[in-house]
Amino acid sequence: MTSDVTVTRVAAATAMATPAIAAERIDWTQRWGNRLDQVDDLLKAHPVAAQQPDAAALVQLLRDGPEAVIRQLPTAARQALAFCEDASLSRSQLGAKLGNDPALVQGLLRTANSAAFSAGRAAVLGIDQALDRIGVSGTRAVVLASCVDGLLSHPGGEFNAMAADVWAHMVRTAPLARAMAPAFAAEADEAFAIALLHDIGKLVIFDRISVLRASRRRPITLDASFAHLLLQELHEPIGALAAERWGMGERAANAIGTHHRMMHATQRDSLSEVLFLAERADHAMRRSSPLDLDALWQLGRLTGSPARVATALQQFQHAA
Repeated sequence: MTSDVTVTRVAAATAMATPAIAAERIDWTQRWGNRLDQVDDLLKAHPVAAQQPDAAALVQLLRDGPEAVIRQLPTAARQALAFCEDASLSRSQLGAKLGNDPALVQGLLRTANSAAFSAGRAAVLGIDQALDRIGVSGTRAVVLASCVDGLLSHPGGEFNAMAADVWAHMVRTAPLARAMAPAFAAEADEAFAIALLHDIGKLVIFDRISVLRASRRRPITLDASFAHLLLQELHEPIGALAAERWGMGERAANAIGTHHRMMHATQRDSLSEVLFLAERADHAMRRSSPLDLDALWQLGRLTGSPARVATALQQFQHAA
């Protein structure tokens, strides 16, 4: 059950955003390197992590570049995604090809029967019905999420719980993004698909922790506050590069890479804006704290309709 959250309505004048600047093509590899340089400085200044060899080793491991750091999807996963993109396949043929993976079928049925897609309708019990309900974008997102979940290694120890929290947050944020998307003139199913993996960069970092743990054959010692800084600084560019590497496309990469709306908040990117707001809505709901749309509109330089967002959130909470 989703917690109720108080939504502070934004003034009508705030909905008029600063004119958008045309989106530039972002070099995410360079952005990753720049952020790593910042992390180096944070590490040197950190009173605890600066004395932890594992912290320096992890940062160095992350300097190996996208090809080494971001795992490539296995052949079976790429084939499943190719099925989703094959327009020549009928819905029943696609269902037959995807139906050989029980975990994937379970994920598709769970998504189709969620509040975001069921809207009070009867539960679906078969994969064909699930595909009809969630559509191509939703199906591809669930397939990719399932593949990635099996691809990335568990970091061990306390980091396992942190990684599980990230997955849970992404799963909760996806239906919120779908509900809010029309308020930003964004495509609802595309917003759902991208939100489902918007923090994937954090999971890539946890995967590197697992690699470091395996190489050292012991648990990794990493100060929690520095781990938080590392995740915050690096997860956007790493997530953007993962989206590119896994075939999600440039639009998805840009939205994932800018969803905190800090460095590119003046650019009009409806998907980035949706992710920004959906993420904060999930945090507010989990904490049962007020959601101040006025403050968020200014912070993220948002350009959608705040009135429609408020209505969408009320409807979402009622459905949940």
